[in-house]
Amino acid sequence: MLEMLKHDFLQHALGAAIIAGASLSFVGVYVILRRIVFVGAALAQIGAAGIGLALLTGQPFLLGGAVAVLIGALVFVAMPQQERTISRESLLGAAYALASALALLFVALSPVGEAHISALLFGDLLAVGHGDMELLAAACLLVVIVHLTSYHAFVAVTVDPTFAYSVGVKERWVNLLFYLSLGALIGACIRAIGALVVFAFLVLPPIAGLIWARNLKVAFIVAVFIASISAVLGLWLSFAYDLPAGPSVVSVCSGLTFLAATAKWLSKFKLR
Repeated sequence: MLEMLKHDFLQHALGAAIIAGASLSFVGVYVILRRIVFVGAALAQIGAAGIGLALLTGQPFLLGGAVAVLIGALVFVAMPQQERTISRESLLGAAYALASALALLFVALSPVGEAHISALLFGDLLAVGHGDMELLAAACLLVVIVHLTSYHAFVAVTVDPTFAYSVGVKERWVNLLFYLSLGALIGACIRAIGALVVFAFLVLPPIAGLIWARNLKVAFIVAVFIASISAVLGLWLSFAYDLPAGPSVVSVCSGLTFLAATAKWLSKFKLR
């Protein structure tokens, strides 16, 4: 582990993975509670399509991904919650499929596209530089501050919308702020860690946190802790065994979530 930290590029990669993982897992607790996991998956793929388009047109990757995700977030906010003929989940599925296809097509049409397919899915942590990490940290910090200052409103709308309405919380505006912050966070993280790793951090650590936590605040802490440990162990495995960084982080994150779920299941038998 200490040998890994001697390299500047690995220090940047580790910092970016921890910052992105902690921020995504924090916001991901709401994603799980709201049952909008598919929204997270669709936004990640839309961000990948935006990066692919930026690659094709020669625009900055971060700008392309962020603009695409923010537009997608606004569209999702405008989607009807209930529809008689076509469900919201069906529309999200269509958006996910279209964004996935466009991402690959844009990359394929680019003269240097083949070299970026893997980075589009799994990110390019080892290529994160000083400027990239500072920009990522600033974006993640801004989103976390928004969530901390709006904590009670977000929790009220997520857990009990009826109660939130009764105490004067503007549900529509709170949801708009939530989706915009989610979109901004995904757009900021996707270039560094990739669509698959973004989705993994957004879902897996929060699941573990909610499985073990007795209250919501502990769930946030557990989720952030597991995401941070996954980033550290995943990058160490990548360095020690010459493995791709993104898939290594996702594998460790999946393993820790599985262990957390298994341990909780076994603990129920001991209590009986």
